[in-house]
Amino acid sequence: MDLNLSSPEQIQQLINALQALLPKNETDNKKLSKNKNNIKTKKTKSGKKNDEDHENKFLSMPEMNMHKSDTKIDKKLAQQPPTPRNRPFKYIDVSCRTCGKKEKVNPKILPESADRYKCNNCSTNAGA
Repeated sequence: MDLNLSSPEQIQQLINALQALLPKNETDNKKLSKNKNNIKTKKTKSGKKNDEDHENKFLSMPEMNMHKSDTKIDKKLAQQPPTPRNRPFKYIDVSCRTCGKKEKVNPKILPESADRYKCNNCSTNAGA
């Protein structure tokens, strides 16, 4: 369909024709909008409902905007500073079981007991 609308009269005729297709009074408009909002959901063969066919009722509920004021309350209630993630620890004096070198290390890296500790140099040497 080729619409060659070069004159304003042709454009006005097209607008008038399209307006004739629209509902003429407000009650017809209300009926159309109600029909759009109250579309029944159709079940597919698998029993699931189509997402396109249902009305989102959450948009009209007051709960939709309740969470927006939470940030203001959270800022007022956040009086305590956050706790540090790393717990403080004390270094432990240990000696290497192979070479006898003495070091201070974090207790988390030790095996079951401190007498089984090997320093980095001894643990990387082959055959030790």
